[in-house]
Amino acid sequence: MTVLLYLLVFLLGAAAGVLYAKKQIPDHRVKELETLLHDLQGRHERYQRDVSDHFEQTASLVNDLTQRYRDVHEHLVQGAQTLCDDPKRHRDENPARAFGSLEGPAGAPASAPVYAPYSRLEDHELGGFEPPRDYATKNPADKGTLDERFGFK
Repeated sequence: MTVLLYLLVFLLGAAAGVLYAKKQIPDHRVKELETLLHDLQGRHERYQRDVSDHFEQTASLVNDLTQRYRDVHEHLVQGAQTLCDDPKRHRDENPARAFGSLEGPAGAPASAPVYAPYSRLEDHELGGFEPPRDYATKNPADKGTLDERFGFK
C-alpha cells in the first residue's frame, strides 16, 4: 500500500511538473517564430531565384543585341559592296571598303577594343595633332582655364 501511495504521489508530481513546464514556455510563440523563419527563408530563396533569372535574361538580351549589331554590320557591308563597288575608283576611296571588320586587327589580344581609330595611324601621321596649349601661359602670373584656381578671386 505504501508503494502504491508513493507511486501515486510520484505520478501526480510528474503531471504537475509537465503542466507547469507547458505554462512556462508558450508553445504558440515558438510556432510563430518557426513560421516567421520559414517565411523569411522562402522570401530569401525567391529573391535569389529572381536575381538569377534577371541576370540570365540580361545576358540573353545582351547576346541578342550583339548578334543583331553584327547582323546589321554584315548587312551594311554587303549593301556597300553590292551598291557602291566601283572598280574605277582607287581602293581607299571606294565606299564599298568603308566598313571595317568586327574582328579587329590580326594578332590583337581579345581584351583590346574592337574600334580604335588612332591605333592604325603611324607616328608620322599623328604629327599634325597637338594637345591644347592652355597650360602654356605667356606670363607666369596668368592662370590658364585648366588651372585649379582659374576664375576664383
